[in-house]
Amino acid sequence: MSIKCTVTTDLQTKDKNGYSGIQKHVEHDKKINHTNQDIVFSETQFNQYDKSPKTRAAIDQWNNEHFKDYVEEHDKHQREKGHAERQYGSVKNYLKRKKKATAVLTIGNMEVQSKLMQQFCPKTSYQEEKLPDGTTHLVFKLKDQNNQPIPDNIAVAKQFYGCFNRALIKATNNNVGWTLKDKSRVNVGDYLHRGRYATNNDEMGISHIHYELATFGMTRGGKKRAAHVTNSLNQALVSLHHAVTGKYCSGRDATKWFRANMDQFALKCLEDELHKTYKVPQNKKILDFERKTKEDKAVQTGLSMEQLKAQHQEIADHQKAVQSLQSQADNLTNQKNDVQSQVATVIQNLKSIYEATTGHQAVDKDGDDLSLLEMANDIIRAARSSQKDKQQAEKDADAAQEKQTAAENQQKQLEQQLTQQQQQLQTLQNQISDAEEQIKQRKLQRIKAAQKEIDQNDLLDNNDQPITVTEANVTQMEQELDSWRQEERDNWETDKQDYQDELDNLNQEITTARTTKTELSTTNQQLTTQNQQLQNENTTVQNQINNYKNQLVDTIAENAPEHKVGSSLLNPNETAQPVISDIGRKQHLRQTLKYLMDTAIKVLQKIKIEAINLINETTKVLITTPNTKPDHLHSAYIDSNTIQASIHPFSHLKEEQLENNPVLKLKKAILIANTEQLQRTNQQLKNNINKQLSQDNDLQR
Repeated sequence: MSIKCTVTTDLQTKDKNGYSGIQKHVEHDKKINHTNQDIVFSETQFNQYDKSPKTRAAIDQWNNEHFKDYVEEHDKHQREKGHAERQYGSVKNYLKRKKKATAVLTIGNMEVQSKLMQQFCPKTSYQEEKLPDGTTHLVFKLKDQNNQPIPDNIAVAKQFYGCFNRALIKATNNNVGWTLKDKSRVNVGDYLHRGRYATNNDEMGISHIHYELATFGMTRGGKKRAAHVTNSLNQALVSLHHAVTGKYCSGRDATKWFRANMDQFALKCLEDELHKTYKVPQNKKILDFERKTKEDKAVQTGLSMEQLKAQHQEIADHQKAVQSLQSQADNLTNQKNDVQSQVATVIQNLKSIYEATTGHQAVDKDGDDLSLLEMANDIIRAARSSQKDKQQAEKDADAAQEKQTAAENQQKQLEQQLTQQQQQLQTLQNQISDAEEQIKQRKLQRIKAAQKEIDQNDLLDNNDQPITVTEANVTQMEQELDSWRQEERDNWETDKQDYQDELDNLNQEITTARTTKTELSTTNQQLTTQNQQLQNENTTVQNQINNYKNQLVDTIAENAPEHKVGSSLLNPNETAQPVISDIGRKQHLRQTLKYLMDTAIKVLQKIKIEAINLINETTKVLITTPNTKPDHLHSAYIDSNTIQASIHPFSHLKEEQLENNPVLKLKKAILIANTEQLQRTNQQLKNNINKQLSQDNDLQR
């Protein structure tokens, strides 16, 4: 049969210290004087901690990723408004002013833990220990009578508590979450990121885990203020709920939703660990989830250790009061018995006197005892029959009568006193019951009101632990709540002024932003037009570049058909081909414009050199002086009348360039050449052409 088990996830936000404020509380150092007196220090060795610098650095990095943009934007606005002193400066400084969150996850209670120990651990490995209220709790027996460790029991305890440690750590991992219908993933760690943690197995309750939470959420925004990031625990829960369900809800509803999901998941983690560790068949259920409410008075498994102790103390006080009243009633009963004993002694003495005086037993004819009055009368009559004993008998009778009267009066007084005391006792008991009921009802109302206010505001004690209001501390809690309300009112007044200043600044920024938006809209239109023009121009230029590339490749193909692109400019495993081929042409067109221009220049430069050489050779042939005397020479006579002044200024540099120009030299040589020189030149040109054609044919082969 499965064990009914409750699970609680307690999310807490109080001050700016966060996990650092409760670190000493959760470490259970024996040297520190802990307020919690229910720690079994011999079992502290089974606690598991993570407070490493790596974990702290991961939290800092997570916070920077989520709040850096917001802090930088905030500081930028403050600088622009001339409020440099209001800058945060860093994410760390921003969060330093904010409340920090911690959480406690508890699976079951000490009754559940005791049942699990009895089910999975040998009887010799644990023992019973009494709590101050008289109840018992199972703890592991880790040392023998000589205070020496018991290795087998330590191994059993380590295995048992290991199940709780792994379940608690797994249930609070940052990668726990939901897979949505679109196959996307939402992790709890995206909004509630776990940092440092400590599992506590050594408290006389149940194993639980304290852990640090870095929180991230987005406000919904409104007309006056846009949505922005926040580390509020409520907003983080609301944002997580919205990411998973797609719906918005209140912080209280989001908290209930989160606890409902996490509590059942945590119980499943422990169930899996117990099955795996103790080889329990999967079809056998060990734990059954149970949700308890505060209104269920019969529920004991949902109470914390402090609540259990307070309840047992209340019962003990009530029992002491009942025992005191019962003792008073017993005393009155004893007094009544003493009086009745004295009356019986007086009656017995009177019977003895009667028998001595009359010589008969003090009974009537039916054998019933005579009344006191009858015995007195008979004694008097017997005394009268004897004159000698008359006076003595009268005295004895008077004395007996007086004793009887005194005894009867005393008995009546005692009976009246007993009746009065019994009535007083009953009245007192009724008054006590009424007063206790009234006090109890009033205290319950006060406790309920104080607890409700504490829960609504997520208030914690000085050790960052949940506050439980009991009869013993309700007055103190009410006083502290009054102080807290006054502090909140003061903080509200301060925040109200800050928010008003911020609102004024935001209104001014909105006005400026609207003006800027109008200007930016105009500028954007202009830039859009310019961008379209540039795109059109860019298309035209690109077309021109492509045309120019084709012209350059045509030039290279025409003048150097065997030219190939360098291997460093080709794709891997690609072979260079002549530009005259289709592949070679494509290889050339892929190159940069500069490369094609440089290549064309080199090709044309080579052709130029060849042309100049040809011109020089031709000129040299033309100006070679023949052996025969030239005839039909023109006259060297110059008519001075035909010489006119030039309108162009003389430049010796230009004249020198013209004089050395091969083309001009060729023209001059042609003009002054004779027929024989022209024929030789023609023959040489034919030879050169035939030679070039022969070389081209060889290349084509």
